[in-house]
Amino acid sequence: MALLALEPIWEQCAAALELPITRGGDAYVHFDGRTLHIADDRALDDDDSLAQLVLHEICHLLVQGPSNRATRDWGLDNTGASESAFDEVRERAAVRLQAHLAGAFGLRDYFFPTTVVRPFYEALPAHPLDAVDEDVPLARAAATRAGRAPFRGALAAALRASAASLGVALHGSGAPFGEARCGDCAWRDGQGACNAADAWLVVDEEARGCTRHEPALDCLTCGACCRSGYDAVPAAADDRVVLRHPALVVARDDAFDLRRAPVGDEDRCVALDGPLAGPYACTVYADRPSACADLPVGADACLTARRRVGLSPA
Repeated sequence: MALLALEPIWEQCAAALELPITRGGDAYVHFDGRTLHIADDRALDDDDSLAQLVLHEICHLLVQGPSNRATRDWGLDNTGASESAFDEVRERAAVRLQAHLAGAFGLRDYFFPTTVVRPFYEALPAHPLDAVDEDVPLARAAATRAGRAPFRGALAAALRASAASLGVALHGSGAPFGEARCGDCAWRDGQGACNAADAWLVVDEEARGCTRHEPALDCLTCGACCRSGYDAVPAAADDRVVLRHPALVVARDDAFDLRRAPVGDEDRCVALDGPLAGPYACTVYADRPSACADLPVGADACLTARRRVGLSPA
């Protein structure tokens, strides 16, 4: 079975995230606060795999957040022992995140869950985070965590290695081929370079693009640079926001930062308005700092922010 060849890849991924794996025991999958217990192959479903189970559990960890890093089963009880204990919304968020990550590397047909949530997984759109369902804000916040250390490196390496092992054809950017063209992608700059690639790569505008393809970007539906894309929004002493909105800034050495404000599981610039899933608006747009005004849409910093909040897969 092709997926058996992926086991060392995902064991290495789990180890990189300090999630040691042990096989056997009575539980299908169980995290005891330190070790991830996965049943032997003979106890798993015929269409299941260790690789899928490890990715799914990492998605649960990302949804539950760092406060549940050492909590049994990430703080969830999915046994159905009590209706209040079974958090269906967070389960769907983990499944949505799994589809988002696997899909970016052409692996959605391999990394599907085999439990009762499989129909939900299979019904998800091509871009699972672009929706308004109740679980989407949780999945987006989790994708933000997935885009940062230590998850980004470990997950990207495992997903790329899995795609290579399964023979999924990869674009020069390192992602599977998609349906769009490179010339229509926000990652391609004025010199024809692909900013999604790990190394310098020039792509023809008529070349077939990859699954990282970004259409024309819309700040009102993105907000990444003001959300968790960056930890600080700097402002100079003579920026109008400092002079006209002093309550929104905090002194930092000889300059200022706009304050941060928590919204759900997300930490964002205090001037950003809008729910977790958007749309967004800047309440001081006319007086925004020069750091904001000088950040071009589609520039490397813009696209980096999108990666960090999960809008562009690693």
